[in-house]
Amino acid sequence: MELEAQLILTSENRMFANPRRMKLLAKIAEAGSISQAAKLAGISYKAAWDAVDDLNSRADKPLIERVVGGKGGGGARLTPMGDRLLKLYSLLAEIQDRALYALQDESVPLDSLLGAISQFSAQSSARNQYLARVASVQQQNLNDRIEIELESGLQLFAEVTHSSSSRLSLLPGREVMVMIKAPAVSVRLPAPEGLEQQISDSEFNRLPGIVSSYRCEAGNSEVVLQLSAGIEICAVLDSNFMQEEAVAIGQKLIVEVDPAQVLLATIRQ
Repeated sequence: MELEAQLILTSENRMFANPRRMKLLAKIAEAGSISQAAKLAGISYKAAWDAVDDLNSRADKPLIERVVGGKGGGGARLTPMGDRLLKLYSLLAEIQDRALYALQDESVPLDSLLGAISQFSAQSSARNQYLARVASVQQQNLNDRIEIELESGLQLFAEVTHSSSSRLSLLPGREVMVMIKAPAVSVRLPAPEGLEQQISDSEFNRLPGIVSSYRCEAGNSEVVLQLSAGIEICAVLDSNFMQEEAVAIGQKLIVEVDPAQVLLATIRQ
């Protein structure tokens, strides 16, 4: 199904900006003349002037101004506010198109603003990214220890400064994007059961995983492990470890991540 949408901005329940008017503004910026812009936009000269008058009279600041003199005997140009409106409209139209595209992609969560935006916003170099919520915040010396719960129910800890915790409004229930670079993920063979329990009581994130795939190149190996509830995590390991421990697909390993290496991102409030 192909959907199309036209972006319309209203003011006091009246249409203020639509694709036709924004095209006119773009042509004014290009041609420097309202009459020429009207021709390029495919509308009448009167309709162009009516649109310009309406925009200028209803905006807090003029959007189009006349230019007196010059080789062509004068013309028109966008004011800084008019230029900002044109750029904002273009951004909103692009976001709208991407949102419509997200409908077709079932991997995009539409019940989470952060989850949806993350699919078409700035990309991070962090290989591992997960949608989560803050479960608790524990203040410690200079840092806060943030307990986060992924959508699968998997729990991790992040360590951030007090100022970062405040800036991101990290309170219980706050939606966050969790990012972990692959080189920050280490793995080891499981210890005997009793010893493993003692090790797991330490400050590190320690999670059991199963190797689902790996690729070796130039002395390093990219290993993907399946954690609980279908969550995957990628680690970059020294190929010597892979050879010495005879790591194979299906093998059980322990994943370790320092909470200080767990990065959090949120939407500004």
